[in-house]
This record gives sequence, C-alpha cells and structure tokens, in this order.
Amino acid sequence: MGRSDPPLPSGGPVAHFQYSRSPRDRFWALFFLLTWLAVIAAGAYGVAHRNPAALTTDYTDPASCPLAPGHGRGLLARLQAKGPEFSPAQFAKLTGRWLAISAVLALGLGWAFIQLFKSHARAMTLATVYSQVLIPVAFGVALLASGATGASLLFFGLAGLAAFCFRLWRDQIQLATKLLGVSAHALAANSGVITTTLLLNLGGLLAIAPLGVLTAFALMNGEVVPNPAREGRTKCIDDQGHDVLCCTFEPNGFGKGYTGFASVVILWTMLLANQIRVFTTSGAVAQWYFAPPGLTSTRGTTLRSLKHALGPQFGSCCLGSLVLTVAEIMRSALENAQQRNNERELSLFTLIQCCLIAVAQCFWAVIEYLTKFATVMMAVTGEAFMDAGRRVTDLLARNLLNAFASTIWFTPLVIRTACFVLAAAWGGVTGGAYYALHHGNKLEATPGLNATLLGAAVYVIAQFILAFLGGILLSVLDAVFICWAIDKDSHTVSHPEVYAVLETVPLPGAVVEQPDGGIMYGAGQSGAPPQGQYQPPTVAQV
Repeated sequence: MGRSDPPLPSGGPVAHFQYSRSPRDRFWALFFLLTWLAVIAAGAYGVAHRNPAALTTDYTDPASCPLAPGHGRGLLARLQAKGPEFSPAQFAKLTGRWLAISAVLALGLGWAFIQLFKSHARAMTLATVYSQVLIPVAFGVALLASGATGASLLFFGLAGLAAFCFRLWRDQIQLATKLLGVSAHALAANSGVITTTLLLNLGGLLAIAPLGVLTAFALMNGEVVPNPAREGRTKCIDDQGHDVLCCTFEPNGFGKGYTGFASVVILWTMLLANQIRVFTTSGAVAQWYFAPPGLTSTRGTTLRSLKHALGPQFGSCCLGSLVLTVAEIMRSALENAQQRNNERELSLFTLIQCCLIAVAQCFWAVIEYLTKFATVMMAVTGEAFMDAGRRVTDLLARNLLNAFASTIWFTPLVIRTACFVLAAAWGGVTGGAYYALHHGNKLEATPGLNATLLGAAVYVIAQFILAFLGGILLSVLDAVFICWAIDKDSHTVSHPEVYAVLETVPLPGAVVEQPDGGIMYGAGQSGAPPQGQYQPPTVAQV
C-alpha cells in the first residue's frame, strides 16, 4: 500500500473482503486502451481528409440546390400561429430564476428521497404501489368525464389488473420494503460513493467527448450528392409531391465505417464507466458490511475500492463492460429484427422467429444480470472477471435463485416509480405556482405555456437527479444482497443488523445458532465450509 492509502481495519484482513489485490485480466485493459487510441488516431485521419463542402454548401441556395419553400413548420412556428406570440427571450427572462431555484431545491429533494427510503421505506414502497393503481384511475375518470367511455374502461381495466397483481405480490412488496430500507442505510453509511459516482460520470463524459467530436468530423468525409428522395426528378420533391432538399451529403466508406466502429467504442467506454461505478460502490459497501464488530467509520473505503477498480482490476472492469457491450448490441439487433418481423404477415415462420427472438432476448438479459453480480463479486473477492462470474452464478443457482427471481426484480420498479412520481409532483408544483402568480400579468403574453414549459424543465432536472440517486441505491442493494448471500453460504453473520432484516428472504439453508439459541456471528467459522460452498479468500477465526 502507498502512503496515501486509507488504513486497514485494526483487526487485520477481514473475512470475505480481499484488501490485497493482484493484477487481473491485464490483456483486456491493454486491449481497451489500444482500441480507444486507435479510434483517436483514425479520427485524426478523418479530420485531415474531411470535405469542407459538408459545411460550406448552402443546401437551401437555389443556385446549388434548388428548393421550393417547404410546407413543414417546427414547434415554435406552430406555437406562434396559435394565439398570442410566444417569445423565447421573454420565457428565459421570466422563468430563468424559477428554473435555477427549482434545480437547487431538487438537490434537496434528492436528499429527502434517500432519507425517506431510510426512515420510511414501507410508506415509500406503498406510495409507489398505490400510485400505479391511482394514476390509471385518474386518467379513466378524466376520460369518462369527457365522454370517452371506451378509453376510460381501458384505464379502469389497467388499474384493476395492477391492483390484482400487487395483491398477489404482497409478500414481495413487504420484502422489497426491507431491502430498500437496508440499501438506504448502507448508502447513508457510505455517502462518499455519491461524490465518487459524480466524478466517474464526469470522467466518462471526458473520455467520450473526443470520440463524439471525431465521429462528427469523420462524417464529413464524402461528397455532396443529389437527394435520394428525389429519385431522379428534376424538381426537388419526393414521390408524395412534398418538397425536399435538393442535395444531401453522403459519407464515404471511411466515414461510415469509422462511425460504426467509434459508436461501439463509445458504448464500451460508457459501460466501462458504469462498471467502475458499480465496482467502486460494491467494494465500499462490502468493506462496511464485513467490517469487524465495533468499527463504524467508513473513512477511506470508497477511495480504496476506486483504486482497486482503476488499478489491479481495471482489466476485469474492461472485460465486464465488453460483455455488456456485446449484449447491448445483440439486444438492439434483436429488437430491430422483432420490429421487422411485426411488419410481416402472420405465418408459422414468423411465429417461430418471434419465439426464437424472445428466447435470445431473455438470454442476453440474463447475461447482463450475471455480469452485474459478477462485478459485485470481484469487487469483494478480488477475483478475475470470469472466475467471479462462475462463483456468483454458482452461488445464485445453489441457494439464492428463488430470492433473486422473486424479490430483486421488484425493487427497481419501486425506485423508478418513486423517481417518476416525485419528479412529476415537483414539476407540477413549480409550474402551478408560476401560473398562479403570473396568469394575471398583462405584460406576459403566454403565462400558461411558460408555466407548462417550466414545469416540464423542472421535471427533467428532478428526474435526472432522482434517477441518478436511485441508480446508486440499487447498486448498493445489489452489493448488500451478494454480501449477505456470501454470509449465508459460508454460515456466518458478519452484519447482524442486516441479517435481522434479510432473514425473511425465502431460500433454503440452515442458520448457524449458538446452543442458547442466539445467532452466531463474526468474521467466520473454523474449518472449511461444506464442499461446493463459497470459500472466502481469508477467514479470521473467532
């Protein structure tokens, strides 16, 4: 360890969490760096050979691209054609202060979001469940009042179906409440992961930005050609008789090839930043979970985990993100194939193809989930990516598959619904307050439209903040779940408070108890676990 590293716990290495790491998957780290540099080098070639005509050609100039005035109008033109004139300058002047204040207060809303799940997890979970029933009911009532009886029955049916499903899932809802409460406590104890995640997102943007700029320059490699929509017509119209641009810019083979290659590397880089975030969060939470009794300080745990992610296990993060990149590309290709399949007439062949596509989509979705948990496992144990993947797959398949399938999937639904409801409520309150104070102002031409746009902007900001925190909350939950699973599999209880909450998860396996009936807990137990169970890297004897 270097001098700047945070100190290890005084009790020495703790069971399950591996503090000393050796480099893993170094080939994939080198492969990623060389690939990223190759995109930069090829982009420099694209900049040097770009065609200036891509920017200098005036596609609306009758001398080069004759074009009759188009009939289409943008959103701004349509707004100006209806009622009083909408002024973007006036909108910015009147709502700028409101938007700035609402954005700052949205940070407080994010803090309240974490505190509510920490102290009132049951109320928050039930509120999200009820909202998914009441929102369709509200739409149904509104449609019924407007005379749209058929549409209202559809929304009432959706509300009834949601209520029926939540009634069946009441055990999962109760368990999700406990899981989210534990996750919020763990995040509060490791608040440094929020700042670290912000910095990692910024770093990811800085790594992606030059690739995006170079891609734009690469698309300037080509030439100006007649618009294919004209189909050889002398007039600049399409087959429907609508006016179109006379000319367009057609990238050459290099521009198209570079764009495809750079898009894959950009996706890989984005997912790598996310993998490092998941790794860092999981490592910090694991150090908190497996800390020796009496050690409450989490100072330096996030920094230590970040150093592991950017140091000895950077290659493992690169490999994990590459797997996710392939999975994302394959799922996107399958979705496109599904869309094309839906456009064809129904036949036995299309039915079989639809079934095969659905199976393939499920396969890649499972790969993504297992990759996520493999990242959590290697953040705890320091294993290589493939070793951690095999370990966590065996762990889930042997003991925790039921819990994984019946509980973990429900918590993201609760988080996303809570984010949407809170952000929508905050945007509605802000827009409503603005309209209440400005609707009688004769100097403002469109107070209603300004209030609507302001509310929408506030909603977007609040949704971004809450979704950001919700994503961290779910990452913390994944880490706590795997740490607890390791404890269960090795017959130890490293964090009694968390165990007391999660002991109701439905999975097989005996609980290690003392003769007087109390729960045995500590860093580990003497002897090796039963054959086939998880073996921690180091086990401190109690």
